[in-house]
Amino acid sequence: MLSLERRAPSLQLAEKKQLEGKPDGSKKGKWHALAATWLGEAFDAMDASLYFVALVPAMTELLRSNNDTVIGQTGSIVLAVFMMGWFFGALIFGGLADRIGRRKTMLITILLYSLATGLCALCQNWMQLAACRFVVGCGIGGEICLGTVVIAEFWKGRGRLWATCVLESSFNAGLLFASGLNVLIGVYGWRWLFIAGVIPALATVYIRSKLKESESFEEVAKHRVETVSATSEKPKSSWAQLMEREMRGKLFWTASFAMSAIVGYWACVAWLPAWVNQLTGDIAIGERSTATTLFSIGGLVGCFLTPLILDRLGRKNTVKLSFVGGLIAAVTMFVTIKTFGLPLLLWAFALGVFTNVQFTTLQIYIPEVFPTSMLATAAGVCYGAGRVFSACLALCGGQLIAFYGGSYALASATLSLVYIVGVIAAFFIMETDGAVAGTRNLRKAGTLVPQPVAATSR
Repeated sequence: MLSLERRAPSLQLAEKKQLEGKPDGSKKGKWHALAATWLGEAFDAMDASLYFVALVPAMTELLRSNNDTVIGQTGSIVLAVFMMGWFFGALIFGGLADRIGRRKTMLITILLYSLATGLCALCQNWMQLAACRFVVGCGIGGEICLGTVVIAEFWKGRGRLWATCVLESSFNAGLLFASGLNVLIGVYGWRWLFIAGVIPALATVYIRSKLKESESFEEVAKHRVETVSATSEKPKSSWAQLMEREMRGKLFWTASFAMSAIVGYWACVAWLPAWVNQLTGDIAIGERSTATTLFSIGGLVGCFLTPLILDRLGRKNTVKLSFVGGLIAAVTMFVTIKTFGLPLLLWAFALGVFTNVQFTTLQIYIPEVFPTSMLATAAGVCYGAGRVFSACLALCGGQLIAFYGGSYALASATLSLVYIVGVIAAFFIMETDGAVAGTRNLRKAGTLVPQPVAATSR
């Protein structure tokens, strides 16, 4: 076995940069990374949200029915299939990114979901739509978990928090893009929405192709090769490292945190446009767009409030606040609002704030717990776990809609109780000091030895 000095001299240099709080790579490189991940996730969100914007008109045509219960049940099945695709994509592409690199994996995912989105426009029945949405989910699932990883590897110190906020704002920008498309071309039919969703996503492929791998990932990859050369031992896979005893507890509670946020959003909040349709009694293009716009603006506010809240309350208390606030906002909105108007828009704004504090904190927290060698895999598992439960509860959502006589509001209010799980998880997650785990790992065959302390976020 080689000594630390002989095995990873360049790794020590990378760690020194971490200690000094310097970015991993050039200044231009970190801004390129931010731009590439922001654009990718914005169009992820747009393509994911187009389904909810188009749900009622698409299902009405494909099912040849305007019955709310039938549309709600079938729409829930398609949503569940989409979430399962997201689950498989997160696991497969998360592990792949730890093996072949972040850049190549992101290129694969963005091509996959953009082309599948275009195919949605050609569907002639709901089963074809479900199949296309499964593939869309696979691509988006891999894409979303990698944004967190890339930002953590290129940005250090307090700059990482604000870069993560900018990245998380991309999802709300994607919602706004979807709302804007609905206003501009929704009148021509739901198929045109999916066709339009392909163009901007493909435009990001060129930007992604120019993205460099982070120095920390390159050092991890180099170290694996050196370990094999020196010892003839096969390095432990990211999955094996993640299943180590001291990692399992961290993984479980972080995944529970992620699950509560993801289920609350996709099984509950995402029904907002369909609920607006139900309240107004017509196609409601303007009302749907207005509601999702206010929700998105609230989300942007939540993103940029998060570092300030983290500074005052810490990780654990911020998570508690975001889930309690989300629960109150969701239940109050869906139970008390009976007509479309200002109260609905205000509650949608508040719900946007709390849900995005949840997701921004999650993106900041994951790199503080899991080292570079397993980071993409861990992110994939955490996000993927949420998708599995989202798929299950999406199916339950369809049954709840039927149980409540076609009421999207009561079904969504019931599903929002999942935020209680997030509150519980907040008591068990780590209270980190803001340092990214970086190249820290356990001293075991095939894994990294150094244990640096990265620059804190405050």
